[in-house]
Amino acid sequence: MANPSPPVRRVSARVILVDEDDRVLLFFNRDSPVSGAGYYFTVGGGVDEGESLAEAAARELFEETGLRVAPEALGPVVCRREGPWTTNAGLRLHAEESYFFLRTARFDPDLDGLDAGERNEILRAEWLSPADLDATDATVFPVGLAGLLKRLLAGERPEDPIDLPWIDLTED
Repeated sequence: MANPSPPVRRVSARVILVDEDDRVLLFFNRDSPVSGAGYYFTVGGGVDEGESLAEAAARELFEETGLRVAPEALGPVVCRREGPWTTNAGLRLHAEESYFFLRTARFDPDLDGLDAGERNEILRAEWLSPADLDATDATVFPVGLAGLLKRLLAGERPEDPIDLPWIDLTED
């Protein structure tokens, strides 16, 4: 039996986007990483060659929601997480995710900028309160977002990014 290829490194920049009512914008998907299991995840995606984390986060924010912000408006990275992940197509990845925190006025996300893969993955966008995050039966990525969000809403800004746990739901 052949050895599987090593995981591909995937660096991504993500945004914890919060409105004036302390609700975070999350996308919902029902079919992966565990078939039939629903989960929420933040705006964001892969960093292109030559991009800084903030540039990638600002680009992804515009592509996925229609909200345009300058990269410097994102401030410092507030948390990170990393770990293994296998896509639905079987590609093995080692994800390295950095998260920014940004306040904005509530708006209706424009999902027209999603690519074909994202359109298949994202069923809807929702603004959720910390209580909504605590109450949902769906998995929320990053794991620990509700607690982190409460700290950020209380005004805490970590000197160094907080490391959040990685949970790979695709593992047996």
